[in-house]
Amino acid sequence: MKTIAVDESTWRKIKLLKDKLEARSYDEVLQKLIETWHLVELDKKVDNVIMDDEEAEMLINLLEKKKGS
Repeated sequence: MKTIAVDESTWRKIKLLKDKLEARSYDEVLQKLIETWHLVELDKKVDNVIMDDEEAEMLINLLEKKKGS
């Protein structure tokens, strides 16, 4: 097990999150924060994917063909 140092303000916020998330441990709080960060980053990337209807239809057809093979 590793230990990390945080200032008092951060410690209070982590404790508050632990209660709000009903987490059993601080490790669980950190895991949820990391997972949330990954989802936010993925959402940002998905927002950047823009295509017109014709491109979308072509992609759907390609995926359906791949799924069938």
